[in-house]
Amino acid sequence: MKSKSQETPAFNGVIVLTIALVIVKVLSALYRVPYQNILGDAGLYAYQQIYPIVALGVILSMNAIPSAVTQTFASDTQHDRYSKLVVRLQLVGVCFFIIVLLAAKWIAMLMGDIQLTPMLRAASFSFLLVGLLGVYRGYYQSQHAMNTPAISQVIEQFVRVAIIMGAIIGFMSQHWTVYTAGTVAITGSAIGFLASTLFLMLRKPFKITMYSKQTSIEGRKFLLAVVIFAVSQLIVILWQVVDSFTVIHALKFSGLDLHQAMAQKGVYDRGASFIQMGLIVTTTFCFVLIPLLTEAIKSGESHLANHYANTSLKITVTFSVAAGIGLINLLPVMNAVFFKHDSLTVTLSVYMLTVICVSLIMLDIALLQVRERIRPIFIALAISIIAKTILNVALIPYIEMLGGSMSTVLSLVIFVTILHVSVVKIYQFQDIALFVAKLIGIMALLTIAVQVMLFIIPATGRLGGLIELLIAAIVGVLVVVFAIVKLSLLKNDELKHLPLGDKLYELKKGRQ
Repeated sequence: MKSKSQETPAFNGVIVLTIALVIVKVLSALYRVPYQNILGDAGLYAYQQIYPIVALGVILSMNAIPSAVTQTFASDTQHDRYSKLVVRLQLVGVCFFIIVLLAAKWIAMLMGDIQLTPMLRAASFSFLLVGLLGVYRGYYQSQHAMNTPAISQVIEQFVRVAIIMGAIIGFMSQHWTVYTAGTVAITGSAIGFLASTLFLMLRKPFKITMYSKQTSIEGRKFLLAVVIFAVSQLIVILWQVVDSFTVIHALKFSGLDLHQAMAQKGVYDRGASFIQMGLIVTTTFCFVLIPLLTEAIKSGESHLANHYANTSLKITVTFSVAAGIGLINLLPVMNAVFFKHDSLTVTLSVYMLTVICVSLIMLDIALLQVRERIRPIFIALAISIIAKTILNVALIPYIEMLGGSMSTVLSLVIFVTILHVSVVKIYQFQDIALFVAKLIGIMALLTIAVQVMLFIIPATGRLGGLIELLIAAIVGVLVVVFAIVKLSLLKNDELKHLPLGDKLYELKKGRQ
């Protein structure tokens, strides 16, 4: 058993890595605001069409591969194993690079916009360093040296955002088209990967040789781990990929020309920033108890495992529903403040329900993964992606981008339903009906409080709207926190697992 002194550095390292991930996610959500403000909805559309391809490389190098390396190799110090893995992954990455580079024109045609070809070619370069970067980060994480991969992630994102800002400046000063600016912006990801990789290489983690000793790297186990870690992080991205290949065609079928379709898709793509901000909040709480749950399962303490699963579900539902309903209430103001004008409010409001669905899906995947129940995850993923594609084709031609939002939410509901059927067969959940009833009451209070604040605070211009937004958001958060404590939505032992949970517990005790 590890001593407390041994566990503390590892725990502190996880905190550092989590903070880095939050910084990266915040930057990733915020840069879209100036991008849309300057390049317009058409510019955001062009960028968002290609972004999911880049995001695949980001998630593989930042989350999936490092986590799989850590799980598969543990604290193994045999450098030959890491070297062998790097060589294999680099070969796969080069193959992806060549395929996307050569097929860029064909892929652009499938997306319904041939002018996206240069952006797709720029995106292909992101795959060249995914394997090397992912294994380097995984090596440091397996050695519990979390500061190094955390710094590399922040470097990557800062370089990427700086180049995107350069693309915005080029659009304004050089009169670039949205496609030229988009190509530069997408190239920023590849350069960010390069900067991060150079930072890690300079620290010389291990020597890479083409011909390593006959060492095993448990290829199947590693690949399965990569896929499982990637799935939970790729949910939103995979749905955006489906949109990239179906939305423009469906909008054209409804009677819109390409420019009208681009504008509608661009407004719809604003939702990605809002959803990402919502998920930053919810995913911070989603997995807080998963390590404890894993230990309880390993120790054979089924009662304790059920308790942690029950608490995880309640915490995730509480914060995801609060984030989703809060975003819906604030969306008209947020839309106008961040993106100049309020468009497609109903469409984006429906889209915000994605926060709730994705948070529950990520939790259910984690609950199934710790029990090594992998099959339901792949079944749910396949069925829901097919449902998303069919619903896009069926709904968008008739109700335009509202159909896109509805197809996303409905397909995610199918996803979470299939997963949760499997979860309830493994874990025992208690007092859920009473919990849901109380949560509905709290969300009603949240809605009333926010709407009253939006009504009584006059907003003139974007600055006034920002002040109105901040005040309404703060009031909403305070109402939710007060109601959670006052209505005992979470029990005392459940509150204690939250950040500042001890303060909430003292507040609740004081009120009693």
